[in-house]
Amino acid sequence: MEVIVENIGNLKRQLTVKLPSENIESQVRTRIQAMAPRAKINGFRPGKIPYKVLERHYGAAVHKEIIDHLVQSSFQDAIKQESLQLASTPKIDFPQLASEDQPFQYIATFEVLPQIEEVNLSGIKVKRPAVQITKDDIHQVINKLQYQYVQWNPVDRPAQKEDGVTITYRGTIDGQSFPSGERENFFAILGKHTMLEDFEDHLLGTQKDQQLTFKITFPEDYHNQDLASKVAQFTVDVLSVAEPNLPEIDESFAKKLGISDGSVETLRQEVKKSMNLSLERGIHARVRDQVIDLLFANHPMEVLPESLVKNEAESLRKRAKENLSKKGINDQKISLESSQFEEQARKRIILGIILEAIVEKADIKIDQEKIKEKVAELSANYEDPEGFARWVFSNRAQLSEIRGSIIEMEAINWVLSQIEVSDEPMGFQEVVY
Repeated sequence: MEVIVENIGNLKRQLTVKLPSENIESQVRTRIQAMAPRAKINGFRPGKIPYKVLERHYGAAVHKEIIDHLVQSSFQDAIKQESLQLASTPKIDFPQLASEDQPFQYIATFEVLPQIEEVNLSGIKVKRPAVQITKDDIHQVINKLQYQYVQWNPVDRPAQKEDGVTITYRGTIDGQSFPSGERENFFAILGKHTMLEDFEDHLLGTQKDQQLTFKITFPEDYHNQDLASKVAQFTVDVLSVAEPNLPEIDESFAKKLGISDGSVETLRQEVKKSMNLSLERGIHARVRDQVIDLLFANHPMEVLPESLVKNEAESLRKRAKENLSKKGINDQKISLESSQFEEQARKRIILGIILEAIVEKADIKIDQEKIKEKVAELSANYEDPEGFARWVFSNRAQLSEIRGSIIEMEAINWVLSQIEVSDEPMGFQEVVY
């Protein structure tokens, strides 16, 4: 097998593969001869059909089958031989038909992934939050639990902090609607940061049946980077304003929260246990974000396979549409184009390339046992752990996602073992919320 690789663009490659044509003809003859005892053609008895007749009837189909198999197997051998990592499905062309005196050849055109020659950890320093949970922190969490049993009393006055407002809002950017920019009968507690602070500030002082229009700028570090730093105009209808009537923190309240003896002190202890788990997740998330941001900075990639970006963006668009439907939002009223998700898609692809390079350098192995452990950990959060685990193992996409999360965690842990990590005093609320 002769293999020639040509660079025809930044990440575009053209692979020419040449194979001896006699091998193909030999396989075709062998296959047709093997069919002879079972072949049925009008005018001939089974097993007595001349080879030329069999070739005329079955030759083209057998030839195509042999070629397809040969291309598939030789292509895999060729990309392995040339150490190519494909980023797109290859386009196969046959420049000429094989003949007795000419080799069989085909040309595959495709995109490849960018390569990271060496994982660069220079200058990477991470600060890990060092947090002590205080009595005030515990009180604030219990206050949130009180709101689970709150009674809302409608009021005929301007809205103030801790009031609950029910609103309908419609947002546009440059005159166009956007994902998550429209909600009906949306309830929010002012001062609880369930919405952007600028958005909430405009609602303070409003009253029932009032309509207002205002503009806000999404923060630069907004979780949806497609909206980050953009200016949106919102029209809001205030449907109602209500004040909270919270339950007392007493024996009855503790029992409602599952404390069998009704002890308020036991309630505080259980709350603190839960806070420690949340804190652990919050610390991990902050450290993870720092590591990933620094890995991005150390491994810039300006050019990515466009086909891969488009496919990833389309996948993100479909996921966003599904999430909107689950929340009861009519996605028909919102413009969802793949192009809106291209920046997010690029970041996901770059992160994947960086993590794969780390996995190779650190020789990280993800075996079935690690996947089982992760599924068991996730299953513990469900009422039917065994049912959830069965669903995961029967869902290829879900398993792939879990495997990806394990790879990310293992890669980040390896990075942390190679760099300088220092403690940074922080508050519970700052880390968790």
